[in-house]
Amino acid sequence: MVKVRQQPLFNRRYLMILIWVLPIVILILHRAGQQPSPLDQIHWQKALGYLMPDKRSGYQLKLILPLQNTASDEAWVANQSVERALAQRLESPSVQQRLNEIQWQARLERRSHYRSVIFHMANAPRHEQIQSIVSILSQPAPVDWSALQKRLQAERYLDSQSAEDRLLAAFGDQLRTNTHAADLYAGLWTTPLRHILIGEGLNNSDTSVPPTADGVPLSTPQAGTLIIPATGSRLDTRWELLAQPIPAPHDGASLARQRLGAELVSHLLSRMAPADADYRWLWHPLATGGYRALLLHQWTAPLPDGDRLAEQLDQALLDEVRSTLLNQLDLLEAQTPEQWLDLVALYRMPLDSHTAFRATLESLNLTQARQLLTDTLMPAQSLHIRFNTAGH
Repeated sequence: MVKVRQQPLFNRRYLMILIWVLPIVILILHRAGQQPSPLDQIHWQKALGYLMPDKRSGYQLKLILPLQNTASDEAWVANQSVERALAQRLESPSVQQRLNEIQWQARLERRSHYRSVIFHMANAPRHEQIQSIVSILSQPAPVDWSALQKRLQAERYLDSQSAEDRLLAAFGDQLRTNTHAADLYAGLWTTPLRHILIGEGLNNSDTSVPPTADGVPLSTPQAGTLIIPATGSRLDTRWELLAQPIPAPHDGASLARQRLGAELVSHLLSRMAPADADYRWLWHPLATGGYRALLLHQWTAPLPDGDRLAEQLDQALLDEVRSTLLNQLDLLEAQTPEQWLDLVALYRMPLDSHTAFRATLESLNLTQARQLLTDTLMPAQSLHIRFNTAGH
């Protein structure tokens, strides 16, 4: 009887190959099963603007209208005048008639850094339809600017009498800001406009490049200390302000650095604050350049400039804040990707800025993060504003 020698199913060489190959196969299969990210599908067409496919029924067209700095009283009044004029224009008979003709619905929405006019329609809009609506909206607003501004000045006076508001207004007065409402309204419609279109079947057949950031020059006030009158008998003059203007983020990397720096400052201030002190930390990025400001109340310790903040940063806090921001990006990407597209259009960032945002957050080490903080609220570039009281 012939004996047959049984060979093992796998010899050592096959096992070694499997150890290296299987993880690669699993990774490929995992990625193949994933749905493409909505942010990876953002593209741009010259006729329609920024586009993002969406499986929901209907289409949404959004006009992103940047806000100017509203820190000063005059700038706030001018921006509010423009917003109310725009709301009035949307309700005008000429706009409503055109919307009815093309079966669109419109509403005005305000965010902290921009306004948007949002149109909803059943079918994909044509370029000529968008042009016709923009043409009507861009006509001079039929408002009495002088009367409107007087009413808003009264509102501003009643609503901004706190010490914090007075300090911010004093800082805003140092910035170069256009406060002519009629000019601001006309400036909303300068080309290229920031269009966003979301809906089904938006293919990427156009290879043209979207517009880049405007490169608005930064308005830098004289650094140092400014003493302002302590008007109002009930004003809490124990508040003070440390502020500086900042450029608009122009890509995902610069947005990530600004956002990370702002979050780190917020966490570090709680470690540095004296027992009875209070504070408000503001990061206000705008397409025309914004500001970051620190409002301090009864702050008996040295002012928390960038160097002092950097000294307090450790690896644990950096990792915690980084993880939080990355998780927020994941959540936004999965649930509300249109919010990211708003930022791309607002700041005119590259289409792949979400990739640069993530990569920048993941790659920043402790030394680089400390440098971010050092560059925040630098004394040589900051304005320190205090009230003129009897104790000074």
